[in-house]
Amino acid sequence: MKQPLFAPKEVENAWKSLPSEIRETPLVRARRPGLMLKLETLQPTGSYKIRAAFTRLSRDEGSRGGVALSSSGNFAGAFTWACRRFDRPAHLVVTPQVNSKKMDLARQNPCTVHVCGESYESRFQMLAQLEEKGIETIDHRTCRTVFLGHSTIGWECRQQATFERILIPLSTGGLAVGVAASLRQEGFEGEILGVQPAGNPTLYESWKAGHPVQRRGITTMCDALTATSIPDETFQALRLLLDDVLLVKEESVRRSVKYLALEEGIVAEPGAAVGVAALLEGQREWTGSLCLITGRNIEAQSLINCCQEEVIYE
Repeated sequence: MKQPLFAPKEVENAWKSLPSEIRETPLVRARRPGLMLKLETLQPTGSYKIRAAFTRLSRDEGSRGGVALSSSGNFAGAFTWACRRFDRPAHLVVTPQVNSKKMDLARQNPCTVHVCGESYESRFQMLAQLEEKGIETIDHRTCRTVFLGHSTIGWECRQQATFERILIPLSTGGLAVGVAASLRQEGFEGEILGVQPAGNPTLYESWKAGHPVQRRGITTMCDALTATSIPDETFQALRLLLDDVLLVKEESVRRSVKYLALEEGIVAEPGAAVGVAALLEGQREWTGSLCLITGRNIEAQSLINCCQEEVIYE
């Protein structure tokens, strides 16, 4: 059996330490027979990131200094929410093209925003600069406690339902590491799949190559899935824990956003819908599949555009 990263009680205790408002989200049976959906869309900040933000900051008991994180959007809102709860000054590093809806959400709590260059890598260069100024920094790509927060989703799914496979959106891979580690720890022997959009196939190409691959010039509607490089240690953990990485067309992502909205009554942002996109493409069976619907923070016009497309669901 593939080795998990956490001891059984460590994940369970992390889950128990979550505040009641973020501890458990619904796992529902979809209208499509045999499909199950885990709705992290119902978290207070609209995405799964809030579990990791709380878990990470809860480990710094007594700290009151500023703390910095880089985010493409969803982690920003979760991070400022957690910083306010723990009375920590929040510093956010973002690129100029960050999703405006997600930044509006982040600014609902006190924060200082640092705008870096346009590249993914520039986010972490600015984090290093902030660290040199004495601000604590969190690198969510490699932080074990961040992964532990993500792992509570896998533990929760295992308690809520029986399923044959789980489909997890991929960007840096941290969510997949945490969820897969907790599932393997709980004895899950089914298929664990990562899913990426064709507009940013960084992890897909890395998986096929057998080593991390860096990309430039991505174009994807999935603004939550924009990592163009992956640390080797995170990649090696994914190699141990995942069964495969799937790639889906951008067109299929739009179809999946529409499917979830009109057929299942669920608002999901594009990056959250890639698992359903893989099923729409026939890459796996609907029956026995569990899709993590990781976030709902989609701009209204983008949702309208997806829903207005002419689509036939098979």
